[in-house]
Amino acid sequence: MIIYTIEIQDGERQYTEWDYVDHHYEDYENGNLTDQQLLEDFFGVELSNQDLEHSDRYWINGERIAYIGKVNSIEGDHLELIRRYV
Repeated sequence: MIIYTIEIQDGERQYTEWDYVDHHYEDYENGNLTDQQLLEDFFGVELSNQDLEHSDRYWINGERIAYIGKVNSIEGDHLELIRRYV
C-alpha cells in the first residue's frame, strides 16, 4: 500500500491532505503510478497538460494548485493506526 501527501495552495491558504492507494511502492518508483494519477484520484477530476502549472504542480478546477508531497509504502496495520488518530 502507498500513503502520500497532497500539498495544496488555495489563494493565500496552504495546507496538506493525505490519502492512500492499494498499489505497491515500486509502481510509483517505476513510473507506473504518476503524481497526475494520484491527484486525479484524490480530487475526482481529469487533468491534462493544460492544467500543469509547473513541472509537478497542477491547477485543480482552475481554483487551486496541488502537487504530491511525500510518497511512502505503508502496511495495513500502520494505516489503520494513522486513520484512527488523524
